[in-house]
Amino acid sequence: MPTDPGAALKVIIIRPATAGDAAGVAAVCAAALPFDPDAARLPAILGGPGHDLLVAEIGGAVAGVACATVRERARGPARGHVDLLAVAPRARGLGAGARLLRGAEDRLRARGAAEVRLGQGGPVYLWPGVDPRYTAMTCLADRAGYERCGEAVDMTVGLLAPPDADASGAEPGERRLADAGIAVRRAGPAEAGALARWLREGPWGATTWPSEAVLTLANDPPGCHVAVRGDAYVAFACHGVNRAAWFGPMGTLPSAQRHGIGAVLLGRCLADIRRAGHASAQIAWTGPVRFYARAVGARIDRVFWAYRKTL
Repeated sequence: MPTDPGAALKVIIIRPATAGDAAGVAAVCAAALPFDPDAARLPAILGGPGHDLLVAEIGGAVAGVACATVRERARGPARGHVDLLAVAPRARGLGAGARLLRGAEDRLRARGAAEVRLGQGGPVYLWPGVDPRYTAMTCLADRAGYERCGEAVDMTVGLLAPPDADASGAEPGERRLADAGIAVRRAGPAEAGALARWLREGPWGATTWPSEAVLTLANDPPGCHVAVRGDAYVAFACHGVNRAAWFGPMGTLPSAQRHGIGAVLLGRCLADIRRAGHASAQIAWTGPVRFYARAVGARIDRVFWAYRKTL
């Protein structure tokens, strides 16, 4: 009986990723994710403990990748996240995406997750959901039984020349804060414990923001700026938690609001991103759209759909 010479190229093997797959995984992401200029670098962000990285192999080459993670929550059962799913354009239509998603769900179910979300999982995450311009992913989510459960937006801001400063290097906003007894500075690695403790004890304790802030302190230079009154923190802002040109999270204690601290810390973070060579910054998972639009002229750039499924 004659054999199909192309049959081998249609056999899909789903298996755990190995170190030798790194180049192939990066190439798949670069080809499959055109709306993310840093796509080739995204798998490396998810390379830490707790991330199950799967690949789809076709004809001996990596043709797709998925990453599954379980994150414990303070209340309720553990939640699973599919942080990444990408299939090379040449391999689409063969079922690789569906099999990768099922494989990721199986991993999450085995690790005790009762629900799975697409994206969203801080402190290490790539997107706050699914960018609907990746239409194949939205179609796959629908076929696999996911339901839409909300949306989020990212904003973008161009990085222009820094504002005027006096001879000491202080910007006008920083001088106004100093007059009110509030100092702003870059946080350092040595204060990771104190900063995380303050964040957990404050209004952000139920979020992943304490862990995200600590992650930025490992950057060079650290990507966290704080405002203090005496020895007490009153506000913080971060950038580069996972993706180099992304800003957030940021927060100010209610008792210290109305001083304009947020705008000053935002400006310091954007200055860092500009000095690193980026022409624009992404304000990720944006909450107060009006604040960023007024403070730095940011505009809504990306919309993400949230998806969830019960396992």
